[in-house]
Amino acid sequence: MRFGSHPTRRAILAGSAAVAATLAGGVPFAARAASGKGIHKFALGDLQITILSDGVLNVATRLLNRNKEPAAIEAALDGELSAPGQVQYGVNIVLVRSGADLVLIDAGAGGTWEPTAGKLADRLTAAGVDPDSITKVVITHGHPDHLWGLVDEFDDSPRFGKAQHIMPAPELDYWRKVSVETLPQRMQGVAAGAKRVIGTIDERLAAAAPDAEIASGIAYVPTPGHTPGHCSVRISSGSSGLIVTADTLFHPHVSFAHPDWQPVADMDGAAAVASRRRLLDMAAADGLQLAAYHIPFPGLGRVERHASAYRWLS
Repeated sequence: MRFGSHPTRRAILAGSAAVAATLAGGVPFAARAASGKGIHKFALGDLQITILSDGVLNVATRLLNRNKEPAAIEAALDGELSAPGQVQYGVNIVLVRSGADLVLIDAGAGGTWEPTAGKLADRLTAAGVDPDSITKVVITHGHPDHLWGLVDEFDDSPRFGKAQHIMPAPELDYWRKVSVETLPQRMQGVAAGAKRVIGTIDERLAAAAPDAEIASGIAYVPTPGHTPGHCSVRISSGSSGLIVTADTLFHPHVSFAHPDWQPVADMDGAAAVASRRRLLDMAAADGLQLAAYHIPFPGLGRVERHASAYRWLS
């Protein structure tokens, strides 16, 4: 079966929005995203861009820096918590119309990772996009909140059955070859899930060089560290440019004011820091927009240098 053949999908998934924690002193993040229907459209030169909210993820503050105590992390956040000991990440997915191609960059978490995420299928329906009209799916890396939405959680079929799926060659090689049993316990489910999804889409999956052009105006940018073959994506049209940051950036304050922090999820913390600084330097020097996967919806902004670090401008 394909997406669209399950008339109860919306009813089944809609109730999960209530689980989202309330931002301190404000409206729940999920409600704020929904107030704009989780869909943001704009032009980038000749390209048409749509940002779709897959929902939110609830993240323990202790995971933002493996080298600091939770109290020090929260002090640096200056009270910007969604709940005690917790922050919320957005999950912002970019869809690009480039000539005859309709290109989806990452696919969200699907319906089995966290109940506050997995909204992409509904967002596509609301935006009037048939999953079968997507010609390419560009995968930045193999973590669940980017990969698992490629597979329909109801029948385990590929959600984008007519699309070519593209993944950076070093990233694909890592997840195919890694032995689940050799990983820390917290990573074993992640690896098993990556292997399952990659196996499901394998017939439509191609490997690409970490700097490959994927479609007209769309190219990978190597940003390893978060995972071994992690890539961001640069979108260009004329003098206009946008970087889809994937997980090079993760927080609207920490990633800019403290670019040297090493989140627990970064597999190689030092390499991730180097990639983060390199990407931020490029974006600041070239005046590029950023589409940040985990910054509150729609995650669009720019960066400027600030002292020895950076500042996010939304």
